[in-house]
Amino acid sequence: MFNALILAGAKEKGPLEIAENVDNKALIRLDSKPMIDYIVDALNNSENIDRILVVGPKNELYPYIGKKVDEILNPGNSILENMEIGLNYFNSANNLLLLSSDIPLITPEAINEFLRICTKRKAQIGYPLITKENIMKKYPETKRTYVKMKEGTFCGGNIAFFKPEVFFQNKKLIKELFDNRKATWKYVKILGIKLILKFLFKTLTFEEIEKRVTDILGYNSVAAMISYPEIMIDLDKPSDLELIRKCLER
Repeated sequence: MFNALILAGAKEKGPLEIAENVDNKALIRLDSKPMIDYIVDALNNSENIDRILVVGPKNELYPYIGKKVDEILNPGNSILENMEIGLNYFNSANNLLLLSSDIPLITPEAINEFLRICTKRKAQIGYPLITKENIMKKYPETKRTYVKMKEGTFCGGNIAFFKPEVFFQNKKLIKELFDNRKATWKYVKILGIKLILKFLFKTLTFEEIEKRVTDILGYNSVAAMISYPEIMIDLDKPSDLELIRKCLER
């Protein structure tokens, strides 16, 4: 069994929150309930999830999901701080499933498949990937960010799997990467110029990335190829909201 941590602690209101008249994106209403409710329901219906924790504004979230999760903790000032709040709450060796609060199409089947792959490959860090072909087959109208690898064109997901100790033992590096996520030279420094060049020429393989990340962090890192595009469909812009509402009406 795995613990689940949902991050719903955004401090600033963006265009979507303003347009939908909510203080937190997780509270955007889809059909009859707020977005985060769909994610909590998917976790509760998964056969692999033990405890569920949400880091977000407790007073606003509790009326909707308070009785469906183990706890809601008020957020800090950053995503990394919110992760640390959640990890300190669990205080256990159980592997963790980390989720964003804006993927309401996620299903128990998608969660189970991802965790099954991570478990089978003995992952200590796992990240989901799916082919562009699979996404376009089911959601042709969606606009995603893709990356071209030697194996094909892929999109990354909005969940992650890891052992909590990975975060605490590599907190400085994780913070550096997060703070400089738009500074390419930082990643060149860490990953190495060889891998960056191979990526630019689209000859980089996932096996090479897995090996490099494993070497850097000291934990078995896995790129999990999944078949459910719902993990990738997040809500960032009005067109995403329109698509998600149409899907939930089907």
